[in-house]
Amino acid sequence: MTDLTKTIAKGTLGTVAVGAMALASATPALADTYHHKDNGIGAEEVIAGALVIGGIAALAGAFDGKRDRNHRYAYNTRHHNGGYANISPRRAINRCVRAAENQARRFGGWRFADVTQVRDVDRTRGGFRVKGRIEVQGNRNFRRNFDRGRFTCYFNGQGRPLIDFDSVRGLR
Repeated sequence: MTDLTKTIAKGTLGTVAVGAMALASATPALADTYHHKDNGIGAEEVIAGALVIGGIAALAGAFDGKRDRNHRYAYNTRHHNGGYANISPRRAINRCVRAAENQARRFGGWRFADVTQVRDVDRTRGGFRVKGRIEVQGNRNFRRNFDRGRFTCYFNGQGRPLIDFDSVRGLR
């Protein structure tokens, strides 16, 4: 349904509800054939007044349109950020740097790993691609106890980043 159709449907429903309340409150008054003294406001009048005020409040809430504006804003924000509204370039860089250092230590057997430079950050279809340089040292399996190379990280906000190493011994 379009917004115009929804608005018309809400307006029609509100009009029918107000008309029903007006008829329900007027019917007991017209059915009274006895003429007696005016005893003030009775329970029937208070209930009818509350129903009328409630109907007016329901109509006002139906036509304010705040709900639709907020929904459109959330939709646009979610889709303009590549599908994930909570990713920023800074967050992608931080996650990729930590993941590259941890993977170099854990899977490459290096004691120390340090990202020395983040060269490029690009937005991809589902997140970010981060490129940088990394230095590692402290591996007993190699004659030269130091190495440096490049890494490329893909981060989309779901799960851990994917890291590809280049020119670092023991890491692929």
